[in-house]
Amino acid sequence: MNVLLFAILAIVCYLASSFLQWRSIGQPASAPSPKLWVKLMGAGAIIFHTLSIFVQSQIDQGFNLAFFQVGSLIALVISALLVLSSLGKPVENLFIGLFPMSSLFLAFSLFISSGDKVIQLQGGLGMHIILAIISYSILLIASVQAAFLYVQDQQLRSHQLSGFIRALPPLQTMDRLLFEMIWLGTILLTLSFVFGWPHVEDIKEQQLIHKTALSIVAWLVFVVLLVGRYIFGWRGIMASKWAISGTILLVLAYFGSKFALEFILS
Repeated sequence: MNVLLFAILAIVCYLASSFLQWRSIGQPASAPSPKLWVKLMGAGAIIFHTLSIFVQSQIDQGFNLAFFQVGSLIALVISALLVLSSLGKPVENLFIGLFPMSSLFLAFSLFISSGDKVIQLQGGLGMHIILAIISYSILLIASVQAAFLYVQDQQLRSHQLSGFIRALPPLQTMDRLLFEMIWLGTILLTLSFVFGWPHVEDIKEQQLIHKTALSIVAWLVFVVLLVGRYIFGWRGIMASKWAISGTILLVLAYFGSKFALEFILS
């Protein structure tokens, strides 16, 4: 089984799905809907991406947690969550930005490795890593949703809707989807902390200071956002700013510190 072949097929399907969805924006309602093909191509990309990672894990005898390899794994989870969500929620427009990102991380993971960090995802540490990857994925999707919501809210206030924004679901639907994702992502992030904390023996020696501090601050941002939603009814631009800020902190916590350790300080 060829890892490269599966990866190429996944990239082709990712790009085909995002292109079909992008092309459908602004088409008249009477035009044939490409939704079925968009979802089928997305599902095919996930299958081939999964096979690529699985075959590589068999070769490595574990999962490589180097920078781009983890990025590829998170991109796979994001894509799978999006396709599953699209079965019941109007999230297909998120394919346009996130599927090409998945393609890039998959391609980079094949040719760039910043070190041999192969581990077995078992026990408490394995649960920490799995929950962290899923929570990061959900919150990254939420941040893209928040960016769309921000632009949509601003354009509605100015009464100037662009073609892409006009194709989005109503503002209330976008807002509800955003907070559904933030609630789920925050709960899973909390559980990842619970499973991961027992494995912190020497936070300085394990080079976890920046990652831990930024992760906790990001978690606090999401908690404040959820409290603000419950008490003050935060939504729209306010909610979008908090969601995007929390995600930026989370990305810096993991990918920022990981990039510095593997590419700059190594």
